[in-house]
Amino acid sequence: MSTHRLTGKQAAFVQEYLVDLNATGAARRAGYSPNGAEVAGHRLLRNVKVAARIDQALQERVERTEVTADWVISKLVENVERAMQAKPVADRQGNPTGEFRYDGAVANQALRHLGQHLGMFKDRVELKVDVLERLASLPISRMQELEALGDEELMAALKHQVWQ
Repeated sequence: MSTHRLTGKQAAFVQEYLVDLNATGAARRAGYSPNGAEVAGHRLLRNVKVAARIDQALQERVERTEVTADWVISKLVENVERAMQAKPVADRQGNPTGEFRYDGAVANQALRHLGQHLGMFKDRVELKVDVLERLASLPISRMQELEALGDEELMAALKHQVWQ
């Protein structure tokens, strides 16, 4: 890590970022302008010194708490097993109570997190592009070329020009 120190605001951002891993909220709480917090947060995460300090702090947290990805996954698996009656319910001393409970919501939530970790469920983001806005940014010479094309040629050219 660089021996250069962070500014006061950068250090505050790092501490605030560790709270919830939300760059915009961290920037706002660290004293950056609320109107520019999103941009400031994004910029700070790309700053080499800030990113290095965040990485260091996260590693220190893992060492201090002993909470690792393996630990989280093992607890999720444990939740699934208990929620699906794979293990009997135990009292505080660890003795079986003779009860078995099925909690589908707990099992499904744990399975969802495990599946996401394994990359099974990809979030899909649909972007709608305002074609007229994109066309308006084209040079006039290109617009004139497009106007001269027939319908099929125009559609093919638009797909290539606007969505590339």
